[in-house]
Amino acid sequence: MAKSPKLNTDLSDLSDSNFYDAVMLIFNLLTLNTALYPGIPIAMGTLGPLPAGSLGSMIVIYNTVRNSAPYAGKTGDTATARLKTQKMITKNGNWLNDFCGPDLGLLQKTGYPLQKESEAQGKLEQTVLTLIPGIQEVDFSISNVKANAVRYGLMYTKADNLEPNPALWTFFYAAHRHGTIKNLESKVDYKFVSFAMGTVADLTYSDPVVARPL
Repeated sequence: MAKSPKLNTDLSDLSDSNFYDAVMLIFNLLTLNTALYPGIPIAMGTLGPLPAGSLGSMIVIYNTVRNSAPYAGKTGDTATARLKTQKMITKNGNWLNDFCGPDLGLLQKTGYPLQKESEAQGKLEQTVLTLIPGIQEVDFSISNVKANAVRYGLMYTKADNLEPNPALWTFFYAAHRHGTIKNLESKVDYKFVSFAMGTVADLTYSDPVVARPL
């Protein structure tokens, strides 16, 4: 039996240029059909282009940074702007999934891609983990595994922990492939790995990434 249609709210597997195009499609269709979705949590002016000369919207900031001339820290600034944009896309998308329910017509007018049907899978591939430190927290982004019905998680510990097996570190369930781990100690190095969870219990951890919360 087919599942009810749902929006795919996570675009982090897309290249930077395709991510921009996908967000602009969402922005344009939601702006065109704004009357259909009263109460959407993040206004289109916050997400998409503002009047000429304005640089306040996240997609404009993201596109300006990624297309700027090379400079020290550009990669991190681009990742930060993209992650902030993705969080907006996810928040609105989750709200739209609840608001639209199984109404395929309403879902298709949002500009979001639809989730694919679940399918069988074997052992899942290695993920890639990106981290951005914040104040006593770390924002994370986990690369996409090309399979359906996949969940994600992280294991983390202080960097001076000599335990080599990530399975014995602290577990963090990632409700989405991007999010924030809070309540970390400031100015302390932590090491993190990410992994995808499917129908096989054998996990493949990402390469460890070290980050120091501010």
